[in-house]
Amino acid sequence: MAANLTIYCLENITDYLGFERLCHDLMALEGYRAIEPLGGFSDKGRDAIHVNASNETTIFAYSVREDWRAKLAEDAKKVYEHGHACDWLVFITTAHFTAHQRDEAIDFIRNKYGWQLDLFGVERLRVLLEVNYPHIKGQHPGIFPREFLEVQSRINTLTQHNHLFIHSAGEDDGVFADWLTRKLTAEGYLVWCERVKLLGGETYPDDVDTAIRDRTFRFLGLYSRASLRDPDVMRQRSLALSIASERQQDFLIPLDLDGVNLDQLDRVTSALNFISFKDNWAAGLKQLLEKLESIDCPRLLPTGKRVAAETFLARDVLSAQKEIVFSNCFRVLQIPPVIRRFKALKAIPKEKLEDFKSDWSYRKVDLRTFLSFHQPPAAIAKEYRISERGGGLWPEVEKIDGISSPNLASELIRKALVVKCHQKGVKYCPEAKLLYFPPGLVKNDRLNFTRPNDGSNTYVKTCGRRTYRSGQSRREYRYSLAPTFTVSQDLLDDFTVLLRIRVRLSDTKGKAFTDKRTIVSRRKHLCKNWWNNHWLSRVFAVSQFLADDGKITIGEPREAQIVIDAIPLHLSAPIGINEDALGASSLERSDSLRNYDEEIEDD
Repeated sequence: MAANLTIYCLENITDYLGFERLCHDLMALEGYRAIEPLGGFSDKGRDAIHVNASNETTIFAYSVREDWRAKLAEDAKKVYEHGHACDWLVFITTAHFTAHQRDEAIDFIRNKYGWQLDLFGVERLRVLLEVNYPHIKGQHPGIFPREFLEVQSRINTLTQHNHLFIHSAGEDDGVFADWLTRKLTAEGYLVWCERVKLLGGETYPDDVDTAIRDRTFRFLGLYSRASLRDPDVMRQRSLALSIASERQQDFLIPLDLDGVNLDQLDRVTSALNFISFKDNWAAGLKQLLEKLESIDCPRLLPTGKRVAAETFLARDVLSAQKEIVFSNCFRVLQIPPVIRRFKALKAIPKEKLEDFKSDWSYRKVDLRTFLSFHQPPAAIAKEYRISERGGGLWPEVEKIDGISSPNLASELIRKALVVKCHQKGVKYCPEAKLLYFPPGLVKNDRLNFTRPNDGSNTYVKTCGRRTYRSGQSRREYRYSLAPTFTVSQDLLDDFTVLLRIRVRLSDTKGKAFTDKRTIVSRRKHLCKNWWNNHWLSRVFAVSQFLADDGKITIGEPREAQIVIDAIPLHLSAPIGINEDALGASSLERSDSLRNYDEEIEDD
């Protein structure tokens, strides 16, 4: 008999139709709620199918054969030869296979048919049946006989000390208890905390004392000034200490939340090794996780991260309606093939070179030699007698004048965007080291733009004034939008520009702040209610400000131009967010956006 009863039952299945029903049930619980069983002996390689809201088709094939790899090839061939639509193939087998065999099977299906393969073996089935959905076994007595389940239950009773128990002093320690519960759950631990109802775990026990004694692996005691005044918390800690004495183990793990005075504790408790969360929660969590690892605390929740995340959201928070997801990345559509070399008759002073950056995008090799996609402005070329002296086809050569060609191209694209900003009237602030929109650059300091997702016309403010309150004092300051550019070669196959929006902060006379504390406080004050859609609106506005006819073009003539798409890269998500399911917090958040954002107005 296999060491695990679940695996033993799966390996000795004689009821194939019963196995099909078990697989249907498991797949429905795994998210394929619209699964359509087919089955039978003329299923043409399909035991079930599922079509999602994006019209993606998943075909399911089940097998109890030991030669699972041959069965996979047979079913895939049948599906292909019968011309069935297929994007994903889910193959469920009661066989064992190695990681290498798994990877080979996935590669085979992808390379031969172009489908994605999701492979379930006996160990993966065991996790689903023992950890995620243990109740399912009782619904399939033909596979899991009642006497086997009773034996498994007795085994579980002997090894059921598998939970971490957290009890806090109500609202006083509640924020920390919630945070710790989610962190430990995300790490895969089973956690009981009365405040957090975990969607993927068991419910909080009815008989707490029995649960602490019979089913708790360790008791996490939250020690704070509030908890020392809570009689119920103190009683349960006393129970945990007595269990520790009986078992001769560190059953109670004490956590110091706010610097507990050891003189207020009894002799036994004060002698314990406290884990401090007083100054740094992250450091305390690291120490706690190391402690749990050292004592082999069971980690029986492989879906812990998902379970912890679900505690924030309603189950129906996702909708079948598609959504467009925008980024702050812009594809570079055209790059000049030639990087030119320019020579000055004599060395140019460094301070003069700084002045060039607003008019010419170049890379300095030395004080006389420069590389660029474009000719220098006529006035600069005439003053310093700069002339073209060769160059190179940068896509064809590894380096130009010792500089990596791809990196050189990225640098010149970024600098060309700086030149474009200057041409449009954007200024450079040497104190803040930022490009920024000065007052009066656009009419009423309003930057008009069109939202690409719905075509609506609106605007954002390029600059403005705010009043910062600190105690009884009121201080006015100015802000301006400040775009920054990064050129990446590793996001996509092509060059991509990342546009980020920052803010330049200054006093009422326009002098930039340089004190870091002042900058941070004003920035928090200004941007505290700028959420993702507000930042994205400013990305849209700046990109369209720089563009002509939907493209950002830099340089002359046309074949030597850098051309960047003014519409950011975006994806169509097959599912959306059901805002109504988020509850009151979502409404409050939306209200805050309407009440506090004075910088975006619809036309």
